[in-house]
Amino acid sequence: MNIIRYIFVLFFCTNVSFTHAQNSIKNWIISKTEMYSPISANLFRLYDQLPTSLNITQRNSTISSSKSTDVYEFLELDSKEAALKSMSTNVHEIGHAYGGFLHYEDLMSCNCDKKIDFNNINQGFYQGTQEKFWIQIDKKYIFPSRQLVTTIPSNLITFRFDLYINGTSSTQQDGVIGLLDEMNAYYLGSRFEFDMLPVYKELYPTDYLNKWVGESQSSMTAFFEFDFFIKEYLLYAKKYRPDTYNYLLNNNDFRNTYLKICAKFGALNTTYEMRVNKEKISMPLNYDTIFWEEDYERLVKRLNSGVYSAIEADFLR
Repeated sequence: MNIIRYIFVLFFCTNVSFTHAQNSIKNWIISKTEMYSPISANLFRLYDQLPTSLNITQRNSTISSSKSTDVYEFLELDSKEAALKSMSTNVHEIGHAYGGFLHYEDLMSCNCDKKIDFNNINQGFYQGTQEKFWIQIDKKYIFPSRQLVTTIPSNLITFRFDLYINGTSSTQQDGVIGLLDEMNAYYLGSRFEFDMLPVYKELYPTDYLNKWVGESQSSMTAFFEFDFFIKEYLLYAKKYRPDTYNYLLNNNDFRNTYLKICAKFGALNTTYEMRVNKEKISMPLNYDTIFWEEDYERLVKRLNSGVYSAIEADFLR
């Protein structure tokens, strides 16, 4: 065998072996997801079943969109540990992707007279196997989240502030709806992390609690961060944009969506805290707080200060 042929065969065999290993890890994490996090597994199935191109015909014109993300686009397959860690991000991103298509999926399958005004904000939300919905919001009432930069106190500049308040994400174009979409995506990723505790026990039998909390605490803390961001947005609207505030207050779809996401994510955080306290009876925990230490204390203090009592009375009861 000449040297060139030898190198080619060696490369081919190595590549086949590497691909086989990656497929094995992918099958493993998919199996674990189906076993322990059916909400996440169902999200992947629903997104994967969507056609590549989605088309809606309205008023003699066809409006189209297409999937640009593979269902496991954000999954890392170098090891089981990498797959477990990255799957939370994958759930988060596919939550966004599927939510962006829910209004297409709904109208393509319902054979009804419901219409979409594409001049408005149309955002879908997946929260569980039997819980998915989308809302339509008049765009003229929505202002970009960066308007909050001048009103949020400097001592409350949190981990995600630059990205979602002062950045270029969908929270500029879609304002509070973009913030809700992010809050829901973080809920989905956090729910996956919570569900995967048995897998952490399998991979890290002598140190699973530290590993689990280490991977969960940032996304769990996102609940407090987006709770703060959204309440600041509504407080700003109440003070400076009463037209926006009254519109959102009288929009049942917005109020119900906001209430559902807050309730689910808040309940998950409570259950997570209870589970950590139960597990640490028999397993050492090196963290002083199970939430993101840099932000948690100051956010909770702000949220419990009474500043948002009118917002809570109007939207969360």
